[in-house]
Amino acid sequence: MVSTPVPDFVNCTSTMPGVGDAIVTDDEFSMAKTASHAFLGNLADHKGFPGRSDSDELAIPAKVGSYRIFDFAMPASQQPYKVDDDTLTMERLNALHTQDRAKTLQGRHSMVVAVSADVVSTTEKEALDDKPMHENERIVLYLAGGAFIVCDTIHSKWMYIRMSQELGMRVFVPRYQVAPLYVYPRPLHDVYTAYQHLLGRGFRPQNILMIGISAGANICLSVLQLLAMNNKNSPSVAGCIVCEPFIDLTMSHSSWQGNQDKCVLPYVPCAEPGSISRVYFGPTDGVAADILGVLRLPLLSPLFADVTVFPPMQIQVGEDDVLHDEAKAFAARIPTAELIVYPGINHYTLLRGRAQLDLYYGNMRKFSNKVFGSDN
Repeated sequence: MVSTPVPDFVNCTSTMPGVGDAIVTDDEFSMAKTASHAFLGNLADHKGFPGRSDSDELAIPAKVGSYRIFDFAMPASQQPYKVDDDTLTMERLNALHTQDRAKTLQGRHSMVVAVSADVVSTTEKEALDDKPMHENERIVLYLAGGAFIVCDTIHSKWMYIRMSQELGMRVFVPRYQVAPLYVYPRPLHDVYTAYQHLLGRGFRPQNILMIGISAGANICLSVLQLLAMNNKNSPSVAGCIVCEPFIDLTMSHSSWQGNQDKCVLPYVPCAEPGSISRVYFGPTDGVAADILGVLRLPLLSPLFADVTVFPPMQIQVGEDDVLHDEAKAFAARIPTAELIVYPGINHYTLLRGRAQLDLYYGNMRKFSNKVFGSDN
């Protein structure tokens, strides 16, 4: 497969999200918007990014933190999927399950474990193992964003380590496979399998805080639905935080167009082959002609899900984000959800600048303390 060159903004240290203290200048925002619109404005010809080996990852000073990338296999006990009222997704998921069981599934299962040096006083080997350091260890299961075409990037480890420091927990990040080579529902299978692997290693559902951002928030909420369908009456996680969630793949809310001048994400109607939604869904052969109807399936667009299956939730979004309206509509369906809207913030600036990052992580920390009943 021919690879698409990696745009500068994907691995650019100067615009690394969730970590630095730099103030977002008008020039920086203009650069980010121009690059994003140029690349995401038409994904029809996107061939996937060049692969990289684990040896390409950046070194992080031990005084800051550490991380490890590890492979894992689907647990032998993992059962075929049950999916309510969605035959298309169930058939696709169980085809993946069958291939995984037969060890013919393309693309490996891998995960990152990251930890701040401030969080644990133990050996690095123990801190980077994929089993609990003690019986009731609490962890973060973090789902990175990236428009379904990017997941874990070279510089992301710094953000995971800061999240570990801010929340006082180790952070586990499934490296789900991405489009266009791997399409829906492959990321759901990868993350569901990662969750089952962690349970098999000894982690408890009530000790897991699930966090997803952008496309990762979509996958987060879809996996929570799957867990509810396949483990009825059993808790999945203690709580969930979704940030700037892309949860309506029909792009039907007015902020997609109304915030175009204020945000970095371009509006490309979902019916067009070059849209983010269509690239994630993949080829439409054998699918009903009503692509809008298909994209409304709750496991594709969690905005339309049965919200009673979700755990306690915090939703963070910028007022100037193209995703603002769908986040607000989702929160309106969940009376218990905590909705945090940042004035003047868009899809790019949510994770940029000292003051904004302090709010972003501070609100996460408050929610984490609330669901765990802890002041840590």
